[in-house]
Amino acid sequence: MDSLAAANASFTFDLYKQLNKTRKNENVFFSPLSIESALAMVLMGAKGNTAAQMEKVLHLGETEEAADAGAGNTCGENVDKQTPLPPPSLPEQQCGQEGSAHSKFHELLSHLQKSDQACELHIANKLYGQKNFPFIEQYLSCVQKLYMAMLENADFKNSEAVRKAINTWVEKETKGKIKDLFAEGSLRPDTVLVLVNAVYFKGKWEKEFKKENTREAQFKLNKRESKPVQMMYQNGKFKLASIPEMHMRILELPYCKHEFSMLILLPDVIANNSTGLDEIENGLTYEKLTNWTTSALREAEVDVYIPAFKLEETYDLGSVLQQMGMKDVFSNAADLSGISTTVGLKVSKVVHKAYVEVNEEGTEAAAATGVTVVPVSLPMRIQFVADHPFIVIIKEIKTNAILFHGKYSSP
Repeated sequence: MDSLAAANASFTFDLYKQLNKTRKNENVFFSPLSIESALAMVLMGAKGNTAAQMEKVLHLGETEEAADAGAGNTCGENVDKQTPLPPPSLPEQQCGQEGSAHSKFHELLSHLQKSDQACELHIANKLYGQKNFPFIEQYLSCVQKLYMAMLENADFKNSEAVRKAINTWVEKETKGKIKDLFAEGSLRPDTVLVLVNAVYFKGKWEKEFKKENTREAQFKLNKRESKPVQMMYQNGKFKLASIPEMHMRILELPYCKHEFSMLILLPDVIANNSTGLDEIENGLTYEKLTNWTTSALREAEVDVYIPAFKLEETYDLGSVLQQMGMKDVFSNAADLSGISTTVGLKVSKVVHKAYVEVNEEGTEAAAATGVTVVPVSLPMRIQFVADHPFIVIIKEIKTNAILFHGKYSSP
């Protein structure tokens, strides 16, 4: 699944940069994997230029056999109103060739669903489509088989009832952490298709921070401003890297018997009127991150200081995805004929809401090309003080799948 991990990371950093354009000094937090997997379900029914644009934005053309990623090739191809539909239960190979992006998503999502005392990860995707559209049964079966999801018919003429139903589903799937995903009046009677994604993660630190060591401290927004935070502390052996060419350090904090981890990318210095993250944000790529985390991280005794924080962010991703190049699927030019043979089907709204809480026990969250890395010689004991803006990545270690990504700029 290395190629899917690369696509996941590339999409993550592209989306972050797009969101960051209007949030330079603000917090950003989202779940790229949840967004990707839900969009991939739409891609399964996309054809032509619509599919090509989606593949490019999602970087799925870079996965093996990605030419077949658009489901028009595997689900719903050459199906019209006169063509007998296949039975609801389909052999898996009819829904995506082995090695395709869709089969890899299925493998990844199946692997990631975890629940035990130390860690819980739950990802859910759902599509709500106007009930007057004749959806292709083969597409619905493939979505259910590969993405563990259903495309549910909805009557958007009664948009308020649909809104409440969607919000109730999301709240349930995220253990009550995400409420009111869609605000009142945000769904219109002429809506055709709504994409919803929900993700919930709760992980205990491999080594918890003791609450008695938490103290109030100042978090520097820039060189001139600061705000108080509850700063957690612990000493222990953690993986740490110094990246001189990026003027930053990376700390890895593991969860749940090293199944998941949080990476904190902390600038060495803070700029006068900004977060100091610009150099990292502009230079961050999948190749570089992989190189840093595989070649540069070294275990050392570290005094770790990180703030306890809680973030809840909401994004209307329609315009953002269009700016990234995914235009046709939101317009009358959309070709979603792998979903329905009725013309006029398009995605009208993509909303994503993410929640994260980092405290002493752990984290609860709902939503190298041309670079030479030289590991530095670390002293026997070093301080890592996250008292100014930093980038955070929560990933699954075995697959390198990025579950959550963002930055903490201000309490």
